[in-house]
Amino acid sequence: MNEELQKYQELAKTYLAKKDRVNYYETSSYSDFTDENVGMLVELSDEEVSKIRDLKARYDKDFVNHLGEVFDDEDIISDMFYTEERLDIDLDFVYHQYHFTLSEVNGDQVSSRQVLIQLSDEEYAKLLAWHLYDSHLVINTLFYRDENLARRIMREAMRYKCDDDAPLLSHPFVIVMDEALADADQIRQDNSLTKSSGFVGLYF
Repeated sequence: MNEELQKYQELAKTYLAKKDRVNYYETSSYSDFTDENVGMLVELSDEEVSKIRDLKARYDKDFVNHLGEVFDDEDIISDMFYTEERLDIDLDFVYHQYHFTLSEVNGDQVSSRQVLIQLSDEEYAKLLAWHLYDSHLVINTLFYRDENLARRIMREAMRYKCDDDAPLLSHPFVIVMDEALADADQIRQDNSLTKSSGFVGLYF
């Protein structure tokens, strides 16, 4: 990355440190179908994370059998895992959900729905940095600037939907990065930044 993009990424990290968000952590369990560990994300508060860390310190891998000390509702505990063979909750890596709009074009008709895309802070900070670097950034442009990040967002948009009954896409689509656009505008305002075209001075 060039120095300008690195500066934007640091501004994004500072902004995210103050943004009010919900924390998601990955749980893993044994799957009889795939014969391997499979994971899902669960929402945990800072207080719950602290209590689970204490359970891990006291009971090591057996901590999952003591989650009743953290959660009152047994259904919450069972929902965290695919099977009864509970294995782990990774508390060292946090994800957050962000709002995007997924639009599908079918002839003259356009149907849109909101999707929640789960990204790590590093991924989202990079996305904000790209928005700050290029005020006109769209998912197609991001594909050429940062292919891995663009593909990650596209995979997430296909997998996580607010409406579970929404059909899979069968026509051309576009992903609008609503929350990232709003956050980038707020960072510009907070730091008195002017909008950039993103066409000058980018080298890898």
